[in-house]
Amino acid sequence: MLSRIFGSKAPENSNLSEFVRNAKSREKKRVYARVIDKAIEAQNEVIERQKATS
Repeated sequence: MLSRIFGSKAPENSNLSEFVRNAKSREKKRVYARVIDKAIEAQNEVIERQKATS
């Protein structure tokens, strides 16, 4: 109803939202594991850089 008043439309679906909604559980687990591995790797690099400057 407010969209009619203000003339706004629903936002387009993003690739991420499509993936979360439509991907099979196995595919989600594979992608999430990869993302977590990359995050851990990035955090370890930050820790190592901090140790090197201390």
